[in-house]
Amino acid sequence: MGLTALGLAPGWRRLWPLPPGMTLLCLALGLLWAGATGSHHLVYSTADWQIRDAVLRDLALGPWPVGYLNSDTGDHWLLRAPLGFYMPAGLVGNLAGVPAARVALWLWTGLGFGLVLMLIALLAREVSPARPGFGFALMVGFFIFFHGLDLLPNIWLDWNFGTGPLASWGRGGEWWPRLFQYTGHVTAILWAPNHAIPAWLVALLLLRHWQSPDFAKHLALPLAAGAFWSPLASAGAALLAVAVLLRQGMSMVRQALSLPNLLACLYAVPICVYLVAGAEEVPHGFLTALNPLGKALWVWALFLLLEVLCWALPAAMLVRGWPFTVAVVLLCLLPGYVFGPGNEMTARGGMAPLAVLAVVSASALLAPAMGRAQRAARALLIAFSVLAFAGATMEASLLTKKPWPASETCPLPQAAGQSVFAGSTNWSHYLVRWPEGTLLGLLREPQLRQTDRAGEETPCWPLLGP
Repeated sequence: MGLTALGLAPGWRRLWPLPPGMTLLCLALGLLWAGATGSHHLVYSTADWQIRDAVLRDLALGPWPVGYLNSDTGDHWLLRAPLGFYMPAGLVGNLAGVPAARVALWLWTGLGFGLVLMLIALLAREVSPARPGFGFALMVGFFIFFHGLDLLPNIWLDWNFGTGPLASWGRGGEWWPRLFQYTGHVTAILWAPNHAIPAWLVALLLLRHWQSPDFAKHLALPLAAGAFWSPLASAGAALLAVAVLLRQGMSMVRQALSLPNLLACLYAVPICVYLVAGAEEVPHGFLTALNPLGKALWVWALFLLLEVLCWALPAAMLVRGWPFTVAVVLLCLLPGYVFGPGNEMTARGGMAPLAVLAVVSASALLAPAMGRAQRAARALLIAFSVLAFAGATMEASLLTKKPWPASETCPLPQAAGQSVFAGSTNWSHYLVRWPEGTLLGLLREPQLRQTDRAGEETPCWPLLGP
């Protein structure tokens, strides 16, 4: 059903929209961009790769689905996580080993980033037809380094803590509010490319095609496929897309009731059943119910000022657009509900509307400024861009740290138990007890992999870790 929905997509019947040279440039830049993710461990890899390496290793070394036997308690566990990012590379690993899987993951990530760059090139050509090369360079640079004004609260907090104004060098600083974060694009590259790529692709496709009836007819497939990469990022993209398309009225709703969308929705059913199995264990609740009301509202307001409104208000003086409006409204509302460790509802669900905000803000810099108010708005955008670039540089400073080798020995439960997150995460977003009633009869019986007994575990990173 998924392949049929893909085969019905209108793009197959049209010419490729970019010249060969630009296509190859985007692919090469995408591969270079993916080099910063640390998936290959040639540069410093952020701490999340402790877990991602284990997921990729477990997919590469045995049959699917992946199950585990706790040697101490006898409990059975199933790897239940969004695996779409890893499975092509895991298949390569099944055939050629774990090192080949890591290379494949780099190439796979580079392809995703290359497609992102191609869509930005097409948008830049529409925004700046007179200077497409300059428009592409500005929009790509702005998109890659798009960031909130985290530098300001980090300087203030670190100064007051006594560690100096630039203490976030080599540490990063997007968690300054403590309650939530919106993931700047450098942070997304370093920490969460598997969440960013599906969100960015849907957001950019939406900006390019949202007024086309063909887009509404085929929207469900990228959302369904993206859910297997990142369900929360795809949920944010779906909210954005549905709200944007509703602007077109009932005619667009009727267009959305198409055969490709029906096939894609049916294709999504087993993915969703798999992903929600045991999900009640994942932390969730309203922000104001989980935190003191005054503190939650104060931090929420300051957070929006430094992450969203600093871009949205001056950009609105220069450009308009319904996707832009919807993205800003979503970004203002998303912090109100907490889901997942570290409030992933905000961090992942905000990726698609943040991508829209990034493209619109770059478009505002390319738009002509007529009158004093618009010139002032552009000056503000330029000033905020400098601050955001400085903040993104602080995030990218993690790459100055020494690379560490991926674990060759540890399955996911042991890597989780020895990771830097061992004391703060219950791993319910990766593991569910087996047998799990929802999946019985729908999933092949996993071949359980035995973990080491407590006190006898092999060190996952004996020489150096993050």
